[in-house]
Amino acid sequence: MRLRNTIIVLILFAIVGGYAFIVGHYSSPEAQRKLLDVKQDDIAKIELRYSDRDIVLERGKDKLWRLVKPIGTEADQGQANNLARAIADCTVVRTVDEKPADLVPFGLKPPTTTVTVTTFDKKTLPAIEVGKSTPIGFNAYVRLADSPAVMLAEAVFSAGMNKTVNDLRLRDLMAFKLDEVRKLIIARDNGQTIEIDRDGDHWKIVKPAPYAADDMAVRTALSTLVNAKASDFIADAPGNVTQYGLEKPHLTATVVLKNGEQQSMLFGFKQSEQGKSGIYVRRGERAPVYAVAGYVMSSLDKSALDFRNRTILKVDPEAVATVKVKNSDGDFTLKRAAADWNVIAGGKTTEADIPVVERLLNQLRDLKAQSIVADPMPSAQPFGLDNPTAEITLVGKDGKELGAVKLAKISVKPTTPPIPGESAGPRTEYYASSSASKAVFSLSDFSFAQLNKPAPLYMAKPPPAAPPSK
Repeated sequence: MRLRNTIIVLILFAIVGGYAFIVGHYSSPEAQRKLLDVKQDDIAKIELRYSDRDIVLERGKDKLWRLVKPIGTEADQGQANNLARAIADCTVVRTVDEKPADLVPFGLKPPTTTVTVTTFDKKTLPAIEVGKSTPIGFNAYVRLADSPAVMLAEAVFSAGMNKTVNDLRLRDLMAFKLDEVRKLIIARDNGQTIEIDRDGDHWKIVKPAPYAADDMAVRTALSTLVNAKASDFIADAPGNVTQYGLEKPHLTATVVLKNGEQQSMLFGFKQSEQGKSGIYVRRGERAPVYAVAGYVMSSLDKSALDFRNRTILKVDPEAVATVKVKNSDGDFTLKRAAADWNVIAGGKTTEADIPVVERLLNQLRDLKAQSIVADPMPSAQPFGLDNPTAEITLVGKDGKELGAVKLAKISVKPTTPPIPGESAGPRTEYYASSSASKAVFSLSDFSFAQLNKPAPLYMAKPPPAAPPSK
């Protein structure tokens, strides 16, 4: 009995072991291997053949890719390198059929894409034929031209090989470094021209008239220009550019570099194609016509006022001895007293809250307008500055006036129908002028509120009362 039981157990072990061997042997995934034995850095040429187009990219020892077919132009290095990496990294998930009788079910007769690579040592590798994606899973059928076997690769490889010329073209339109720019010229079709020169670490407007420029506004314009990318490739060798508005462009932006090189971008009409909203452009030094996003032109299509420094009043807080304030809450004076400040209002002198006074002086020193509305101001009345809401006058330690600022708050009735979602009632606008300029400035509501405060807000708060003794 014991011998029989032992034999039964041994038979069961043999059956289970055999089953485990079979399952383990036949269900184990195929060891992944590279589709092609090539490294990304060794690829010198990529040919992509489709039913309706052929695309060829090449690069030399400098490793910079160029499109050579169907046109000769610079390639987008990131896109081209990604393409080479996808080819070199492509792995076989598994082999579907070693010798298929028909390639049609796999989308391989004909293939959707045929990829051929050539290495720097002039070796052309077997072409990769890419078929359709599998009905289930995330794979695509592929085969090598020198082998009948149909294999599976990840579907992302198939998608990555489906390229157009525009996918692979360089979209950068201008190439310069901001630190190398010495001049920015913006010329309009109406004859108006703005010239802005680098002045050390800052910028200055030299045309139409000399003014200090707003450094941030100039840097923003230059950054927009150098970072502009083609949204569409319109025509590589146009016979006539009149239809694009580029025979007499609306706007021409030119940068002059420190080595004397000039680069220009010309802006024409808005795209005429249905559903397109870009602007036709071309490089002043090149023939092709491109399209760019509308914001590129709007960032450059500005007046000299938009590029001017928007500082309303420049003053050193340490030089101020007296601040005279007139506003709707009454007149008062802030007066420096040694290391302290006093508030003089209604014939009484009160100790001032020093941090609040210093904050006012710092705000006046750094006060920036939202924009310069006009220079010179045609009339004070439309801006409420003939009867200002507040006036602030700064006086130095020698008793001489350092500068003055007028502030106004006005209510404006809308002259056009309101935008959906916006109030249909009057809007409030804030303006300022200063003794340092003939200009009128627009002001934010926050800046206006910070400067238009009554005397009590500058007074020191009394110390809290001592708790009653027990």
